Amino acid sequence: MLDLIFASNVAGTSVVYDALVDKNMPGIVDKHGGCEYLRKFIGPGTKLEAGQLVWMTDRTPHEALVQREGGYRQFFRIVTSNISHWFAQHSTPNPQVHLPEDVVVVNENKFL
Repeated sequence: MLDLIFASNVAGTSVVYDALVDKNMPGIVDKHGGCEYLRKFIGPGTKLEAGQLVWMTDRTPHEALVQREGGYRQFFRIVTSNISHWFAQHSTPNPQVHLPEDVVVVNENKFL
């Protein structure tokens, strides 16, 4: 299990759900980690305030929401070690740390 640290500078643009998904169950998440069909089982979630820092696991459902007002949104998500997949179009590599050989690099856009 990985730890994720996440925050955004715009209130109401991220939500975290009080649930854990067993990613080892075949078919429970899609190839991008999505589990939309579980929404009806996990409750409404908690919208984050601007600057609210959340520490969660990679099994915690979370999502970005539509920004209701124009403006510049900044966010970060730090992922700790022991990753299985690297989403190259959505992540900034650390030039000081090389990906282990067993990490699967996904080069497609998970939002399209």
